[in-house]
Amino acid sequence: MNFLQSFFKKSIEDKIYDIAAQLAYYFLLAMLPLLMLLISIIGFFSIDTDGILSLINAYVPGGAFVIIQNNLNAILNSQSVGLLSLSTTATLWLSLMGTFAIIRAINAAYRLKIPSLLSMLGKGIILVLSLLLAIIISLLLPIYGEPLGAFVFRFIGLDDYFLQLWSWIRWIISFLVIGAILGIIYKVVPNRKTTWRESLPGATLALLTWQAASFGFSFYVSVSDYSMIYGNLGNLIVLMLWFYLTGFAILLGGEWNACLYERDNKAIEI
Repeated sequence: MNFLQSFFKKSIEDKIYDIAAQLAYYFLLAMLPLLMLLISIIGFFSIDTDGILSLINAYVPGGAFVIIQNNLNAILNSQSVGLLSLSTTATLWLSLMGTFAIIRAINAAYRLKIPSLLSMLGKGIILVLSLLLAIIISLLLPIYGEPLGAFVFRFIGLDDYFLQLWSWIRWIISFLVIGAILGIIYKVVPNRKTTWRESLPGATLALLTWQAASFGFSFYVSVSDYSMIYGNLGNLIVLMLWFYLTGFAILLGGEWNACLYERDNKAIEI
């Protein structure tokens, strides 16, 4: 109980509720160029728009999904020769702004000195590339996982039961990929040597919090009509709130790891 009280008190003192709003703003700005970049890259794998949207729909609340769907269709209808280079530059810059905010917040939770600009830039690039890789894998597994699993299982002589089991396993792998990215964040971001074991508790908490918040918020949105309050901005508000919950989950995991670090240090001193 003392640890939980310290954790909640520290979270309030570090203003993670305010910083999550800052992250939501950066996420919103980076969303469109990120979609442009992903479409440009995934186009080499011959994945149709419906396959991408079906995966996104599993995680995003309904109102937010409408905005993403409309933007995605607009992107596909207006591709140009310089699309990949433009979207890559915009995605990298806007995503770096978001990672800088995460780096500052998590190091503040540890009461550590903020890394130098060069160090933040290197860590930010690692996080952005890891995020892009995770998104691509999460997109490819549900789409290409079934034919790949069918080929492997039939090659080694397993029956259809294992093929049905694989349909669940490939979704679980996509889920774990997100957890791995969170683990990378808590391993790389602190301005101190951090082991994978130390990063695991926060990554687990952030992953479970994000999933619970996403599903809970999706249900709330399904029974509530934001357009009655915000009019045509209703779907945009839903998207911003979902981004806010995402940023909050990331910061919450960082605070959890920082509290564990402080507790362990106090135990060693005693």
